[in-house]
Amino acid sequence: MKRYIIFDLDGTLVDSLPGIAEGVNRALRALGLPEHSPGEVRGMIGSGAANLCAKALGYPDAEHTPPDKLEALHSIFRKEYPTCWQGEYTVPYPWIANMLTLLSAEGAQLAVLSNKPHDVTYPMVKELFAHIPFSFIMGYTGKFPRKPAPDAIYHMAKEWGLNTADITLVGDSLFDARTAQNAGCKTALVAWGYANVSELAAWQAPLFGSVDELCSYLRQS
Repeated sequence: MKRYIIFDLDGTLVDSLPGIAEGVNRALRALGLPEHSPGEVRGMIGSGAANLCAKALGYPDAEHTPPDKLEALHSIFRKEYPTCWQGEYTVPYPWIANMLTLLSAEGAQLAVLSNKPHDVTYPMVKELFAHIPFSFIMGYTGKFPRKPAPDAIYHMAKEWGLNTADITLVGDSLFDARTAQNAGCKTALVAWGYANVSELAAWQAPLFGSVDELCSYLRQS
């Protein structure tokens, strides 16, 4: 049976924390605001750039942030981040490329779905995984709402010509788990990303601590 697998990007396939922290801190620095350590930024990742900037300003999310303050930081971050994710700022997790190569060679259809802006998501995936023939590489464009909304997965399922129940979504956060639940697809969570592992364990979905374990599961699912 052919397998259809959608991967989250940040914290799942790649460690992008250094680049994200650098982009946020460049924006904060430009506004004369206090900067954050990578460890602090780690807990802000997962729900899109606007929410990331809101949290960097000390607010819970974009909805509860004064619009002028949010736009000031968000606009600078949007300009800075595309210039500071390359090189050592964003690297694949060990053995991820091997896993993707093996799955692809066995006929699995692979895709990437990220809340990161598409104009960063696409070149990042193409540079770091140039040899992988992804069916879809999708970041946020405004065409579909961000995860945990299921719309982008519905689109992929339609293009693949199958039900969402035949798709596995692999991610590192509760946003990914909720996305899979909302879309009606299978879930696989990884423990090496940016979310609280105890929260992931409570979700009652398969949780993997190594790429080898994840790969074995995906090859059999």
